[in-house]
Amino acid sequence: MKDKARNALIEMGMSASLSGFRYIVDAVCLLDSEEWCNCKTTALYRKIADMNKTSDIRVERAIRHAFGVVLRKGQHESVNKYLTRQKTTNGNLLHVLHLRLTQEE
Repeated sequence: MKDKARNALIEMGMSASLSGFRYIVDAVCLLDSEEWCNCKTTALYRKIADMNKTSDIRVERAIRHAFGVVLRKGQHESVNKYLTRQKTTNGNLLHVLHLRLTQEE
């Protein structure tokens, strides 16, 4: 799942140098497990922050920034393939990305 998430983000035009890139990949991998698939987004941020030795607020901000950049400047065809442009909250975008990646399997 990690490679699929990375490839999808790169295909959408997200820069791998953004810290949100790494956090989104971590989130998609966590959402793939039953333990985390129905969790609240704040709990997900906390887990990702612990994994990366940072704060949950920085994780949330970095993810929001990365999604914002790709929604504004990304490859529109690929963005539409993996994300939604309605209700663009971090939690919704993470779950939609995860669902679309699992549908590809």
